[in-house]
Amino acid sequence: MTQNVLAMLTAIDPGILTQVARQSLGLPDFLLHDWHVAPLRHEKVIETTGGLFRFDGSGGDGSETKHWSAVLKIVNQPEAGCQEPEALCYWRREMLAYQTGMLAALPGAVGAPRCYGVSEQTHGGWIWLEDIQETSGPEWTLAHFQYSARKLGQLAGAYLAGRPTPNAHWLCKSFFRSLYADDDWWAKFISPDALDNAWQRPVVQAVFSERLRLRVLQIWSEKWQWITANEGLPQVLCHNDAHRRNLMLRDNRDGHDELVMIDWGFCGPGGLGNDLGELVGTSLSYFALDPANANELEAAVLEGYLAGLRDAGWTGDERLARLGYLISLALYWGGTLPCEVAMAQPEAQRVDVVAKYGRPVEKLLSGWAQLAEFALDRADEARYWIKNS
Repeated sequence: MTQNVLAMLTAIDPGILTQVARQSLGLPDFLLHDWHVAPLRHEKVIETTGGLFRFDGSGGDGSETKHWSAVLKIVNQPEAGCQEPEALCYWRREMLAYQTGMLAALPGAVGAPRCYGVSEQTHGGWIWLEDIQETSGPEWTLAHFQYSARKLGQLAGAYLAGRPTPNAHWLCKSFFRSLYADDDWWAKFISPDALDNAWQRPVVQAVFSERLRLRVLQIWSEKWQWITANEGLPQVLCHNDAHRRNLMLRDNRDGHDELVMIDWGFCGPGGLGNDLGELVGTSLSYFALDPANANELEAAVLEGYLAGLRDAGWTGDERLARLGYLISLALYWGGTLPCEVAMAQPEAQRVDVVAKYGRPVEKLLSGWAQLAEFALDRADEARYWIKNS
């Protein structure tokens, strides 16, 4: 499929690329000389993911030769599902986030790639984006995670301090209400009564003992209590997929690090602290940091996030931020990790394990077991606060 798209892109109208290059360079008279296109590595997690391609080339504006680059993100419009704004995977959401200028107007703590244009195509859309050059390197330390959490805290704090939280109809209104919907794939796949369910897979059985299985199913039996509690927290704009692979650090013009976030397809209002659940849990699931270091990562990001809230002028109860983090970690990973593990089984044919995790399944199992214990322990803490608040 990628090769078919690549063949199409090699025949793209040079006039389109000229306009993209002019925007990327800020040169209205730039003329294109030559260009190349190559696919970028990505994981197709949902059906709307069409591919990422990097364009680069050279040209001039009557003086010296200039080099330019940009990234094209292709969004698929599935034949079924993802059609309505209330859908978790609504195919136009990220396109609209750029088209409306919402992402260009984020509080200064966090940025999104500059957008050079959005267009609807047959069966989908194109988003032309700035080619972000990360300066931190691929391996993050605890300090990198803590700095990013502080920026996320500053972003959330800006809304708590008076900035209006976006409420457009196309935003993901309740991420967890959508993820845990009774008729959604996750609810059916996690049910032990389903004809085909996650618990039948050998890799899941290798990670989840009967004790862990019962703790996961307890979250599902209580899910509406959890979701209601989360919606009762102070609401802020959330990315809802804020893990290491969607976060990039680069030097800005002032010589300071800038946090740039990509993949805004799930964005919408959410509970204070929710983005930390993904920053910790999803980053650990991808082994951006070894799950054995989960406690240290948690401490670092919570400290950073709370500092960011204070930077923004918020003086509320810090326990609310921790509760939002605990609920997010519990719902995102305490309740769904068996499904993720099941999809990593080669015969499931849903996920390319090597592409997604960079290691074979047998190397993942011990780390996932540690993540399961960690997330379910935090679920116990969240449950206590929900019942006693």
